[in-house]
Amino acid sequence: MTENDSGMIAAKRGSRREKTRFPGVYSRKIKNKRTGKPDTAFDICYRDQESKFCWDFIGYASDGVNAAFANQRRGAILDGISRGEKPKRKGAGGMTFAQGWTLFDEKWLPHLVRPQEERNRFKRYLLEPLGHRRLDAITLMDLEDLKGAMLRRGLSTATVRLILSDVRRLYRKLTAWRVYSGPIPTVGLSMPKQDNARTRFLTESEAIKLLADLKKRSRTWHDIAFLSLHTGMRKGEILKLRGEHLDFAAGQVLVKDPKTISRIVHMTPEVRALLDEVRPAAPEDFVFRSRYGGAINIDADESYVRAVAACGLNNGITDRRHKVVFHTLRHTYCSWLAKSGVPLFTIGELVGHSSVEMTKRYSHLCPDAKQEAAGRIGTLMRQAREKEAARVATADHASSVSGTPGTS
Repeated sequence: MTENDSGMIAAKRGSRREKTRFPGVYSRKIKNKRTGKPDTAFDICYRDQESKFCWDFIGYASDGVNAAFANQRRGAILDGISRGEKPKRKGAGGMTFAQGWTLFDEKWLPHLVRPQEERNRFKRYLLEPLGHRRLDAITLMDLEDLKGAMLRRGLSTATVRLILSDVRRLYRKLTAWRVYSGPIPTVGLSMPKQDNARTRFLTESEAIKLLADLKKRSRTWHDIAFLSLHTGMRKGEILKLRGEHLDFAAGQVLVKDPKTISRIVHMTPEVRALLDEVRPAAPEDFVFRSRYGGAINIDADESYVRAVAACGLNNGITDRRHKVVFHTLRHTYCSWLAKSGVPLFTIGELVGHSSVEMTKRYSHLCPDAKQEAAGRIGTLMRQAREKEAARVATADHASSVSGTPGTS
């Protein structure tokens, strides 16, 4: 039986396979099992070590698989056979990265808020270098090489971290689902470090100017920005506030966000006055509502962006760490507290920092407490000497008056 004969027999069992320009690579028009939409599937055919014909499904065109990619996979299998390796067509060892991703896409990505972002990263950065490789053949060194190549291409550190995190999540999920039991190459992988620490904070005059411009454009976004500047709350935390989170009797706001640790924010007189104006009628209603009554989209801050531009706060600034964004308000709150001498631990507690390292970035703004503390020792010793000298002088005076020897 020839390879073509085998292809025709296999075609009769399902959708008709069409030859491509690559020997042993076929395509067929079928319905994608994951999306339910018409798609093109790619299969390969080859003889194993026992000269038996084998057919492997490689992937769908909608996932970025094409005939050239399928040919690469077929070549890798044939190379392994020539070295005496028996192709593992089922189970953990034989699954390629692309096949694992297809399962990952089907079972996990639909649960994410923006699954298309993961799919795009796979097609752009992972399919070509890793897609045709067997999962158990990818090593830590392969991922280190991939990381270096992406950084040399000019990809941002944050993007590279996301891509490598996708790889790590894929292996973890496949292992948890018991469809893969081989080595996990992301163990020991060092993620590229990113410096996201913002150094820019507003001066008092800049803050007043920004809030005044915002008030003209949007009262809602003025109030949101005012609340962030006076409490250090994140934008997402403010937009999720409901009436039930406001306790005017205790003067507190309960910050409850699934992504952060719940904490209490204390109302200052200014914050209390603002929240009293915007408090909703029903406890379950959002404090700040869209025109439809629901939560405001976290990215719908055009008024804030325009106000920053109108105030010229980012003029001539190219480093994103120095650009004024909404998060700058929270950073300004922390910076002003640090400059006022508030202990770093207290600042971290007020804004809900997840680690002390996040709060340490404000240490350079604190008054020089160490020098002051060291100076106190000298002051204490000087006061002690003065007291002792006064005591001795008093004792000597009393001795001279009574005619008895003084004691020192």
